[in-house]
Amino acid sequence: MSSQRQGGERRIGELNWLGKAVYLVWQGVRYTTELIDSAIDVAAETYAEAERAFKIGLDPRIDEATILEERTREEIDRDPESNSG
Repeated sequence: MSSQRQGGERRIGELNWLGKAVYLVWQGVRYTTELIDSAIDVAAETYAEAERAFKIGLDPRIDEATILEERTREEIDRDPESNSG
């Protein structure tokens, strides 16, 4: 058996400069597509969650939010411990 392994696979150290370049480009493409796929999954989940929240907001059985306390920015800056956000 020569430098080729079973199934035609080679170790990266056994490749010439062109083979290494192709290998590196292929790995870059593979990782980029995985990154794009992950970003699309996150965007789809965010969209679905936002749509679900919007539809829940249209539910007539849910009351509107009420303001419990209204304060100015100066009041918040003076007493940061009571800031609930």
